[in-house]
Amino acid sequence: MIHESAFIGRNVMIGKNVSIGEYSIIGDNVSIDDGVIVCSHTKIHSNTLIGSGTYIGSFCSIGALPNLKGFDKSIESGLIIGSNNMINDHTVIARSKESNINTCIGNSNHIGHGAYLGHDAIIGNSTTLSAHVRISGHTQVDDFAHIGMSAFTHQFTKVGKYAMIGAMAKVVRDIPPYILVDGNPAMIKKINKIGLERHGFTVEQINQLESILHAFATSSYPSFSDEDQANLKRLFQKFDTFSSLMQFIDESKRGCMKIDTKWGK
Repeated sequence: MIHESAFIGRNVMIGKNVSIGEYSIIGDNVSIDDGVIVCSHTKIHSNTLIGSGTYIGSFCSIGALPNLKGFDKSIESGLIIGSNNMINDHTVIARSKESNINTCIGNSNHIGHGAYLGHDAIIGNSTTLSAHVRISGHTQVDDFAHIGMSAFTHQFTKVGKYAMIGAMAKVVRDIPPYILVDGNPAMIKKINKIGLERHGFTVEQINQLESILHAFATSSYPSFSDEDQANLKRLFQKFDTFSSLMQFIDESKRGCMKIDTKWGK
């Protein structure tokens, strides 16, 4: 149902069983798939694609201009949102700052009230971005990551799979998979044990990860020496989680987050 007070722009594609609430605005060249709910007083900006079953709350700005001084508003860029996402009230998601490129949100994500997702962010699948999080431009958040209330990520940072960021944390470096970080600036505190348990990791897998993190803490991590790399591979190379961690660390461009010196105490 499209409320009579809603405004629909040009070249808009709207699927079946779509609801658009009072005084919402749908910009030009927007695509809204089946079963999407757009609540009242929300603006879907031009060149935005929204996948099926997604819920968007009231007073949101979806596909907004990048928060960049002097941004050229004539640049044609967009935002792609996947299916079955929950986007709560007062959320702002910016489109890309580059021509013909998109900010991308995957499937089955939960985005809390008052969140801000910056330009060119890439959000994976089944993540939780709590209320008032601030995701800076070009941040990448991998599948199943959980970001606590009011946490902040620096631009160009990467958050690995199954990672957990504590509430109000300030993230300035990359966070490897499976890790829990907290603080300002955030540091590695421990393995994200509860999150891993919720996602079906076994006790054996979690114990393996704790052993790996302990070895990291007593090594030259994150810039491993040749000797440390050889020792770590000898101890842990049979574990898939170790391979994922080492690949993430090796590919990190900003450098990975440091381990708290009080870890394990």
